[in-house]
Parts: sequence; structure tokens; C-alpha cells
Amino acid sequence: MKRRLVIIAAATLAMGMALAGLALATAGSGIVSVEYGRHTVQQFSTKFTDRDIVVSEVSLAPGGYSGWHSHPGKVIVAVSRGSITIYHSDGSTCVPTTYSAGDLFVEHAGSVHEARNEGTVAAVLNITYLSVPVGTSPRIDEAQPPAGC
Repeated sequence: MKRRLVIIAAATLAMGMALAGLALATAGSGIVSVEYGRHTVQQFSTKFTDRDIVVSEVSLAPGGYSGWHSHPGKVIVAVSRGSITIYHSDGSTCVPTTYSAGDLFVEHAGSVHEARNEGTVAAVLNITYLSVPVGTSPRIDEAQPPAGC
């Protein structure tokens, strides 16, 4: 009986935490993501085993944005069309960096950011997500930082 109560309490706590995370997440708008492939690597590095590498094409319409998010592993992004501005919260300020077609950049695991298309044409990104836990999303929804971004 005591074990059953512990299991019910743990399940209730887990469910509450999941719902709280969803309530804090920021939604995106005008964004389309197409996963091109996924491959599980048995031993990606000495730190991780059984991780996925995910390759996607992401399109953001003019005025579109990703919503605040992070990634479980390192991400390599190539801008193939248009331009994209990445916002990072830095204490009390919001730091934007703009990348244009032909640019390549890296996002680090756990870095909370938002991508925005502030241009007049669709932005198309080719993205490789490294070290994604098997079968899970390469994106982790995050709450908007308090920096006024």
C-alpha cells in the first residue's frame, strides 16, 4: 500500500512538472521544420552513447520566429536563403546577431535563444542537431528570459 502511494505521488509530481513546463514555453509563428533524416550513433563520443544526429530544413516566413528554446546538444546551422537574427539574453540586455545566406554558425547545448526573420523574404536554414537523446525532439521549449527580449 505504501509503495502504491509513493508511485502515485511520483507520477502526480512528474505530470505537474510537465504541465508547468508547457505553460512556460513560448510558441513560434511562421516557422516550418522538415526533418530530413535521423541516425542513432552507438558511441558518439566518450561522454554519450546512443544519441541521434538529426538533419532538418527549417523555413521562417518574413516576420516569423521560433519561440524561445534551447537544444540538448550542439547545433550547426547553415543559412541557405534569406537572413535570420538570433537573440540571446545577456543579463539585462538582449543581444541580436544576424546571419545571411551563406553564413554558418554553431549554437551550444543549453543556450536559450530565439530566431527571428526580420527580413522580407523567407529564411531557409539547414540544421544539424548533434547528441539528441534517442527518439526525442532536438528542440527544448524555454520561457522568455526576463531581459526584455
